[in-house]
Amino acid sequence: MQIPNLTIMITINIFKKTIRFDVTNQEAEGEKMKNSNSLEIKNLSSQINGQQILNNFNLKIKKDSIHSVLFKNKQSKNELLKFLTAKKDFENAELIIEGANISREQLQNLNQNKIYLIDQYSAVNPEKDPLGVFQFNKKGNTEKKSTVFPEMTVAENIFFGREPLKSFLFFKSIDNQKMVELTEELLSLLTIDLSPDQKMVELSPLEKQLVAVLKALSCRVEILIIDQAVVNLASDKKKIFFNFLKKLKAKGITIVNFTSEIKEVFISSDYVSVLKDGQSKGEYKVSQLEYNELALLLMGE
Repeated sequence: MQIPNLTIMITINIFKKTIRFDVTNQEAEGEKMKNSNSLEIKNLSSQINGQQILNNFNLKIKKDSIHSVLFKNKQSKNELLKFLTAKKDFENAELIIEGANISREQLQNLNQNKIYLIDQYSAVNPEKDPLGVFQFNKKGNTEKKSTVFPEMTVAENIFFGREPLKSFLFFKSIDNQKMVELTEELLSLLTIDLSPDQKMVELSPLEKQLVAVLKALSCRVEILIIDQAVVNLASDKKKIFFNFLKKLKAKGITIVNFTSEIKEVFISSDYVSVLKDGQSKGEYKVSQLEYNELALLLMGE
């Protein structure tokens, strides 16, 4: 006797908005989802001026984990990030997200939404430009973009361009009260005290980066990419940042952390892949590694 598929509707509330999921009673499908990776890269190669930067690089990121990519060569890391952020086309390379092959065009639609990048420049106070807050200011070259509006509040920064609206007759305006309420919900996740009304210019570098992560949460991020976001912070500040990321991991967010610091791997990650000479030197469970072993994988011949 064949048992029909049973579909169950589950409803949860996130930030006072209702989301519905279909849960299907199919044992095989459930097992597949349980064991699947959140993100996978296959056969990624890149050359610049005849130099091999990436050579058939492969990477698997497990769901609901913090996975560090420990790199020695910054150029190799940057090429990998260009692939993950759809900034460059790479022939023959495959990107698989939750079992589905993703094209560059599809990835462009996912970026800063399902997939969100935060780097060390995301939360610096940019130099003023003629357009002020009407464009994302740039600090340095085009690869170093800040998304901070220093004279705007924490709430305004988090929801810039996605502000909740309220209607009156035929008109719509920003619902500031709703925006503050949503920001307070996000801020409640932190272990430090911040107010929705604080201006970004008043915040410390750590606080700015935490606000950048909250902005990603407000976009309902599923895969968070961290590119040396706290490289300039003191060790105690880094621990606060990564402890918060562990909190997000427990809520079902997958985190990919790019770092050149071995110590950072041990305070932040469940898994680590070593990017060296344009290739992956393997994937390792951090709890089963010693510092010297990882150093040898990165620096040894």
